[in-house]
Amino acid sequence: MFKSLSSLCKPAALALAACLGGLPAHAAPAGFESGDTQGWTVSADGVTLTAQGSYTVTLTDDHDPSFAYTTTVTPVSGGYFGLLQMGPMPATGATTPVSHSSQAEFTLDLPSAAGDKLFLRLLTADYFYSDAGPGIPAYDDSVSVVYDGDTANPDVWRASDILAAGWSGDSGWQPFALPAGTQHLQFTLSNRYSIDGSNAPLVAIDFSVASVPEPSSFALMALGLGVLVRVRSRPRA
Repeated sequence: MFKSLSSLCKPAALALAACLGGLPAHAAPAGFESGDTQGWTVSADGVTLTAQGSYTVTLTDDHDPSFAYTTTVTPVSGGYFGLLQMGPMPATGATTPVSHSSQAEFTLDLPSAAGDKLFLRLLTADYFYSDAGPGIPAYDDSVSVVYDGDTANPDVWRASDILAAGWSGDSGWQPFALPAGTQHLQFTLSNRYSIDGSNAPLVAIDFSVASVPEPSSFALMALGLGVLVRVRSRPRA
């Protein structure tokens, strides 16, 4: 005789529950999808962080008034991305580059899961000045991100990386895998400049989360498990 329907369903239900329980819990999207910067904090030095659906920027450089590069930035995922821009630079009389940095921080509601990604896009005219000459520090603007305070292992993208890749002042969106379990992120945007001028770099920030199976997939899984249990429960001839 076949087993009762309830006894057939129990193993399938238990297996499905185990699968559901093993799925990663995703952090609330930090990709500015609310259209604002709620939950973010920025350093109090004039830096601004805004949520943008699309942003057209023209890069210029005080050192080379003839330079101009215009591009439009759009999100990698969803409808919005973050835009971190530096305020006016403090005056300097230095003839070699000095550095000024600004920060933005965010704490996720839940730890990140395997497959979640951070995207950064650095825009800076220092593309042209990353090799300042022998013995002279490079005009090497950069953006870095530290995960959960691990300052020994930051992800960094520099103006010299843009030069090495052959792009003109725009890194394009660069993906970085979020370490699983990450909850706190600290971004630092650094501008190197001298008495010759500053080019006011900016960085776009976006996120994407790993895909999670659709509810319909769970229904098919349960059906398949139920059929499997039923077949294995047939009495031998």
